[in-house]
Amino acid sequence: MTTVPTTIQEQIALAPPRGEGGEGPSLSAADIAAILKHRLVMIIALWLLFSTMGVGLFFLAYFKFPTYRATAFIECISDLPMRPGEFDVQMTEDRHERFVASHAMFASSPRVLDAALEAPEVRKTDWYGQADKRKLRLELEEDLGSSPVRDTNYFAISMGCRSLGDPAAIVNQVVASYIEKVRSRGADAYRAQLASYKSEQATLQKQITQKLRQVQNFVSTLEPGAIHQGAQYGPSVMEILDRQKEVARLELQTLELESFVNIYQDPTGPGVTVEDAQAVEADPRVISLDNQVSYLEQELDMALHDLGSEHRTVRAMRIRMEMVRRQAAEVRGLRLQEILKFKAEQVESAFLTSQHSLLVARERLTEARAKQADLERKLAEHETLKDELAMLKDTKARLDDVVQEVERVVRDQTAVRVDVAQPAVDPLQRSSPRFLLLPVAVIFALGLAIAVAVGLELLDTSVRTPQDIVRHLSLPLLGTVPDMDDEEVDIEVVETAVRVAPHSMVAEAFRTIRTNLQFSAPSDRQRTLLVTSPRPEDGKTVISCNIATSIALTGRRVLLVDANLRRPALHRVFSSINQAGLSNFLIGGAKLDELICKTEIANLDVVGSGPMPPNPAELLNGALGGEFLEQAQSRYDQVIIDTPPVLLASDALVLATRVEGVILVCRAKDNSRGQAQRALSLLDRVNASVFGGILNCAQVRRGGYFREQLRTFYEYQEEEEGGVERVLSTEPAKEIATDPDPEPGNDDTQA
Repeated sequence: MTTVPTTIQEQIALAPPRGEGGEGPSLSAADIAAILKHRLVMIIALWLLFSTMGVGLFFLAYFKFPTYRATAFIECISDLPMRPGEFDVQMTEDRHERFVASHAMFASSPRVLDAALEAPEVRKTDWYGQADKRKLRLELEEDLGSSPVRDTNYFAISMGCRSLGDPAAIVNQVVASYIEKVRSRGADAYRAQLASYKSEQATLQKQITQKLRQVQNFVSTLEPGAIHQGAQYGPSVMEILDRQKEVARLELQTLELESFVNIYQDPTGPGVTVEDAQAVEADPRVISLDNQVSYLEQELDMALHDLGSEHRTVRAMRIRMEMVRRQAAEVRGLRLQEILKFKAEQVESAFLTSQHSLLVARERLTEARAKQADLERKLAEHETLKDELAMLKDTKARLDDVVQEVERVVRDQTAVRVDVAQPAVDPLQRSSPRFLLLPVAVIFALGLAIAVAVGLELLDTSVRTPQDIVRHLSLPLLGTVPDMDDEEVDIEVVETAVRVAPHSMVAEAFRTIRTNLQFSAPSDRQRTLLVTSPRPEDGKTVISCNIATSIALTGRRVLLVDANLRRPALHRVFSSINQAGLSNFLIGGAKLDELICKTEIANLDVVGSGPMPPNPAELLNGALGGEFLEQAQSRYDQVIIDTPPVLLASDALVLATRVEGVILVCRAKDNSRGQAQRALSLLDRVNASVFGGILNCAQVRRGGYFREQLRTFYEYQEEEEGGVERVLSTEPAKEIATDPDPEPGNDDTQA
């Protein structure tokens, strides 16, 4: 058996998870290239058509509608006087550009164009004779162009006409009309302004005189030298410094005296100093008593010597000496108290005097600071008056300059210098159309042809290519079946293609689907498969029959069931099918053994649909429907079920909930993306496990899926055979009976 030189990874296309991305990824460069290859003939035809039309229109315009263009250049320099408040005499770049652009627009204004149309030179031109007299100015505005020349003082006035001598005459007349209008409107606009400026000039002079007098009067109220010395060097500053020093000294002195007052007011009393002790000892009374004590001590010593210690006289002398000592101690204490009291009175008196002096010093400091603040305020007011005077003088000076400029404009009768740098001359050759447009037209025609081809491709919403299955349905691609019109082997019944034409491209496509299906899920999870499609005539019966045949040829036991109880089709392919079928089992009228029919293909059995019931969906959803699948699954390795279209009947949805996998068949060019997406959405709602999609009847086209593959496939088989006789014939070993006269358009058995 021959195979196409492709790998499994190339055949099965994995898709992103459904529900993410909506319509799928956008077109890639490869997709665009495929579209261009497919539409190459159309693109070439459209390119030739559009190119021919473009070239024809070019030569028609070249010989029948030539255009001659003449251009004049005008130099425009601003000579406008400054306005009050303008500081920079030189115009900025942006303002200069706007100035030239404004005059370029004025050159094409209605006033200028109406004056130009009245000129005899314009009335003599062919353009004037051919133009609509009711729309002369409108036509002149459309034909005439006026625009500034970048980074210059020039702007250009140009016009295109069919006659050679018309554009220069009309442009020169427009230029003359523009210059006349510009020069006539200069002086009149500034005469009224000049009177207003002079009145303002006189008012400013009065204000300057008044402000100067106000400054002089204010200076007379200040101290002499205050203005020259300044506030920070005036006499008040020195006085404040002296007062601050005096306040600091008095504050320190008061704090010291306050500490002494607190010491002498302490009940425990202050400590006795050496000076205090000396003052007490120097007291006459203390000295007298001390002398008496000394005299008594001498007499006591003599008496002790003469009389003894126990003599009455000695004892009397001792008593008297003790009394004198106590009297001396009392005198010392009284004298010490007198001294301390005197000191306390002196400290308190000095403290009160210091407090009074500190209060007076602080008042003087406050007065000095107030005097300094008043001086600073006056000096600031003086500076303000000087600034106002300077501002008035500056405004007056700028207004004087403006008055001089306006007087010049009134005197010279112009505010803008306008010169014709280059008048318009008769053109030497036509300006349009130019031969440069020919390659542009050809390139544009090519782009237009490509755009039309790509647009038609994008507007086509049908499922056409394998990429559409992956991109728009987000399904893995199990395989693609080519259209029978492109198949080189003649196959009468496409449902038997795998059997009757095993070396054909169609048979190889089904074998590829079988291989991809094996890799889509484990074998124990794909024992029951359901084949359905969005709508009738999509070829799901063809897919079911050929998949069942290809799987049976591998040695697996396969049961093919016709579950289309509304419009069955397997009885036209397999003549051995009994009248009784699935519907009989579902109503309990037959057993599975009675319904199974053998086919000429080894390992492949079929079960027909049986009589058409009035309620197929209800029968399939019943308990016997599940029992049928259980019995079939227990006897066969794989059960393949052919069902009605998803969008027309709910039978497929009912069975999809009971099988292990679903295969969705889409017919190329017949199924729209919306139909396929709705069918897939219905299957998702019942939680059906969709293994993938199959594209049926894919057509060979330029840049398409099978164009190169078909050629390579058959060339490969010819090289492989090498003249050796085929082992298998393209004709079946035994004629398979088919319905001799099937009803046309009554089933979907045709691929």
